[in-house]
Amino acid sequence: LRGTMPVHDSRGKAVQILHINDDHSFELNESQLEAILLDERIKDKPVAVVSVAGAYRQGKSFLLSFFLRYLRDNCRTTWLGDASTPLGGFEWSPGSKPHTTGILLWNEAFMVTTPQGEEVAVLLMDTQGSFDCNSTVKDCTTIFALSIMTSSVQVYNVLRNIQEDQLQHLQFFAEYGKLALKEARKQPFQRLVFLVRDWAFPYEADYGVVGGRTILMERLEIMDKQHQDLQLLRRQIWSCFSQIDCFLMPRPGDKVETDHTFDGHLEDIDTKFKEKLQELVPWILAPQNLVLKKISGQKITCQELMSYFRVYAKVFQGGHLPEPKSMLQATEEASNAAAKEKATRLYMEGMDKRPHGNLEELLGTHYRLLSEAKDAFGKSPKVGGVEVSQRYLESLSKELQAHFDRIYKHEELFIQREREKEEQREKERELERQKEKDREIEREVEKERERQREREREAEKEREKHRQMEREREREEQQRREAERERRRQIDELRERVAMVERGSDQRDLFSAIVAPVLALLNPLATIATGFGIAFSRR
Repeated sequence: LRGTMPVHDSRGKAVQILHINDDHSFELNESQLEAILLDERIKDKPVAVVSVAGAYRQGKSFLLSFFLRYLRDNCRTTWLGDASTPLGGFEWSPGSKPHTTGILLWNEAFMVTTPQGEEVAVLLMDTQGSFDCNSTVKDCTTIFALSIMTSSVQVYNVLRNIQEDQLQHLQFFAEYGKLALKEARKQPFQRLVFLVRDWAFPYEADYGVVGGRTILMERLEIMDKQHQDLQLLRRQIWSCFSQIDCFLMPRPGDKVETDHTFDGHLEDIDTKFKEKLQELVPWILAPQNLVLKKISGQKITCQELMSYFRVYAKVFQGGHLPEPKSMLQATEEASNAAAKEKATRLYMEGMDKRPHGNLEELLGTHYRLLSEAKDAFGKSPKVGGVEVSQRYLESLSKELQAHFDRIYKHEELFIQREREKEEQREKERELERQKEKDREIEREVEKERERQREREREAEKEREKHRQMEREREREEQQRREAERERRRQIDELRERVAMVERGSDQRDLFSAIVAPVLALLNPLATIATGFGIAFSRR
């Protein structure tokens, strides 16, 4: 077995998708239903819908909570779990007052992989109990009708035995099936399971599938001694459903039935009931036993199921119970509407990826997608004759063509705007090019100015060099003059000394006063000469 995986991370809850107003009119809660069926993760997956219907206060919600536990435990053999764990899921309670109103759908879809490797979204549906003190015949029939028509497995919950009046409740569907078979020659409904609770005659037929099959054959047997109406009812019931089964369940035990404090602990439930529960649940929900929802023999997706809900609910919104013929027409409309929606989505998704800026390519894309949409419509499961399908096909073509015409006009405007924008951009580019030319000229002018400034700087450097040389010459000349003045001063000083010597100095003083200064003035070797002079004078 491949097992299951919850689509949602949360634990989920039962949400009301069909509400009965005080005036007994019906209201489909589309937002709640869309949140489940149009979830991106399951909307394109095939779907299996298991619904439980029957008289009120006979344990439908209680049973569904075990279905939920099985799916949450990934269809394992140990799914029943700990005996001390209370039963959660669909709200239920002991007592005689009705609990569920309208139709509820568990908002947690489970992805089950079949032995063939196909992923299927499994949904659980709970219905208001029939024939309580507040329900009219129309209320009960409407709820039962919507349950059977939208489910792939309808569990018909009955108490202790299959009674003739319970078969009579299927009369409406028998009439519907009669018309459907006349039109399509196929059973309009799929699997019907009579679940007999608290089976009272285990000595006639044992609990479980085998005993259930025995009782089913007895109750639906067609015999010559029966009244013609009873024979006709049985033939029509057999012809309405592609598969009819029966399962006999024992009593769950006194604590379950009579103790108002019972909260679903397995330890409070009779062992025999738990044994048969472990047979019943996989018999319906195990991957190899799942029944996928089909229309006219072809599987439908969660998204397509949404279309059927809308059409069926609309038919039952009136003040009177619709004729079976109206329901058949509604099914025809719903199947064709679902096929049309599927084809439209295919076209729209393709158009979302359409080319832009080329009308010829756009036209080619339209013709290709329109052809693919028509092919998809033709291959989708539909109920009804060629006339109904042709009407929807023509409507599909007209609507897609009208949509394309709007796209084409929009694309023309888009291309025109883009052309105008491109022209404006070209003007801006040309203006920018001209500005760039002007800037280039300005840059060249600036470069020439810079070159001129550079030449001027070089000339100034040359002039400065000449000025520097001139200043250097002037400094040298000044130094020469200073040196000349110094020599003259020294000569003058020498003369002064000579004059002093002449006035009375000896030979040694003459040398010191005259010769030494002259040597110092004329030769760097003056020091040596001076020393020599001193030595000479000493001699």
